[in-house]
Amino acid sequence: MTRSIQGIAALAASAFAFAFLVPTAVSADGAASTRNIILGTAAAAAGTLIIINHNKQVHAKYAEYDRQQAALQAQNANMQAAYNSERQAYLHEAALVNEYKKEVAYQHQVIGQMQHQLGSHAAGFVAHSPAGAKPATARAQVVSYGWGTF
Repeated sequence: MTRSIQGIAALAASAFAFAFLVPTAVSADGAASTRNIILGTAAAAAGTLIIINHNKQVHAKYAEYDRQQAALQAQNANMQAAYNSERQAYLHEAALVNEYKKEVAYQHQVIGQMQHQLGSHAAGFVAHSPAGAKPATARAQVVSYGWGTF
């Protein structure tokens, strides 16, 4: 409640108390009647202003609370949508990694076959090597493409 409305309310309340609560002799004076009507109207107007201001503040607090709740719900919905989007992206990446693993396994199989064919041809070549040449010793090769064991 602002200070000006508080001041008006205090003035209206004191005028009301002075006009109606102070015992005075009853008179049929028209000026006194008019004065009492004016003071009563002023007190009623001040009371109305106080009630209106209070209701306006209460409704402003309710509106602010509702805005905060709506913002929190929107934020929660955005987080849920972001989670779903990231989960879908992860699933796509996992499928792509599986395809890469299959491709690497296939390439490894082809390389193994080629090495086997080359080894069988090389054995014949070593057997026909010139007379002073030493045959190459076969070593076990470890092939790793960074994907672990298959």
